[in-house]
Amino acid sequence: MKYMKKITALLVALVLILGFSGCGRLQIEKELLSFNGEMVSTAEYNYYLENIKAQMLTEAAATDEAAFWNGEIDGKKATDVAKERALAELIRIEIACAKAEEKGISLDSSVLAQIKQMVTKPEGDSKTQIDNIKSATGLSDQGMISLLEKTELAARYAQDLMVSEADKLAVTDKAIEEKYQADYSLVKHILVLSQQQAAEGEEQMDAEEYKTKQKARAEEVLAKVKAGGNFEALLKEYGEDPGMEQQPEGYMLDSSGYDVISKGTMVSEFAKGAFSIAVGQTTELVETAYGWHILKRYKLPTSGEAYDAATQTVKGLLMQDKYNALIDTYKPDFDIQFDKKDIDGIKVY
Repeated sequence: MKYMKKITALLVALVLILGFSGCGRLQIEKELLSFNGEMVSTAEYNYYLENIKAQMLTEAAATDEAAFWNGEIDGKKATDVAKERALAELIRIEIACAKAEEKGISLDSSVLAQIKQMVTKPEGDSKTQIDNIKSATGLSDQGMISLLEKTELAARYAQDLMVSEADKLAVTDKAIEEKYQADYSLVKHILVLSQQQAAEGEEQMDAEEYKTKQKARAEEVLAKVKAGGNFEALLKEYGEDPGMEQQPEGYMLDSSGYDVISKGTMVSEFAKGAFSIAVGQTTELVETAYGWHILKRYKLPTSGEAYDAATQTVKGLLMQDKYNALIDTYKPDFDIQFDKKDIDGIKVY
């Protein structure tokens, strides 16, 4: 049962990552590269590409996909960065599988049978999920089976490394603290709503008139903040976000806008504002669909549930970086053949 739970969790991860856009790629598994003489299909690469695309959009808190993919990252086309990252991840999985076999790590027959059953004879929601994943990537049944087997085997190899070569993946408390401070921001905000929240039966003001009135109110509050007014007192007097009552300690966001405390995601403008200022500073007016926000950044907590959740995430990311770097050192040991033109020809957006 525990193996089935692992495989089901992996399937759910695939579902969430791909988002079931249903882009309708044809299920033709042509060779994209060879790894030690074994074919790796374009469909497999498409899976990693979809995965990386989702990660990049989340990390950038991008709301305009076209603008993001037509832009650049550190002087490179965003689409080229996505392709390079997808290729690197695909190769790491292949290397991990090869290294697992060297160490005698394998999947037993019951796990292989469960994977096959899941792909070839799915039922209910699982069938919809499997069909949508194959549609999004172009994977055939056998391709899907192969992908699940490789991913599971690579995961087991990583788990083995954490025990057998723990020193190579260890991260220091200092590194965790530095990344925690860089990747998270704790803010409180004064929100002045742009849409009237009238009680039932109460007469509502004209929408544009109300918005103009509220914009002026927000500018008035901002002037008081800039004049040195007590932020906490102004928040209590003018703030219209009920969430601040539920979370008096504020919102603790990562760079994607995910709030560790409420476990929700803030709109991109809010997230960008949270990282645009130093501790103790306040923003200008930040406009979102909700209204106008004035954010103030606070020192991050050094203990508590949110701190523990954030630092555990940071530790995992740092260990993943070390794992990737270690796997990359094995790359010269393998025969990896591909034509860059084939990868260049794959459409990202």
